[in-house]
Amino acid sequence: MKQLGLLALATMAAAVLVVGLLRTRDAPPEGTETAPPPVFRAEVELTGEGMDPYRLQVPKDHEVHLLVHAAPDAPEGMLLILGYEGRVEPVGIGPGQGREIVFMADRPGDDFAFSLGGRVLGRLQVTGEHLPEGHR
Repeated sequence: MKQLGLLALATMAAAVLVVGLLRTRDAPPEGTETAPPPVFRAEVELTGEGMDPYRLQVPKDHEVHLLVHAAPDAPEGMLLILGYEGRVEPVGIGPGQGREIVFMADRPGDDFAFSLGGRVLGRLQVTGEHLPEGHR
């Protein structure tokens, strides 16, 4: 009976040791917590003529906080960032209104457009490398 108790105790200790090793292996190394992405803040104004500034440059891999002001003569509708659909939800805006658009600028290029009611008002350029480091 005593041997059975020792066997059960040894089995439980082994199970605790295995679970501890598995957790340690799957956990990120200490001190390697991922830092939040850097934040880039910008402002643009929508007018009857378009967007001011017309071209907005933002750095790749930054969280962009874009404050959009609509002048009294600005058109009304859904503001889209073409090329970032699915990543940035359309924003309803009209004359005299302001909106903040927050998104991750993770696609470099200059083919992106700010569109309101099917009309291109301005351009978005995401600056940075097109390929990850080491893949040039």
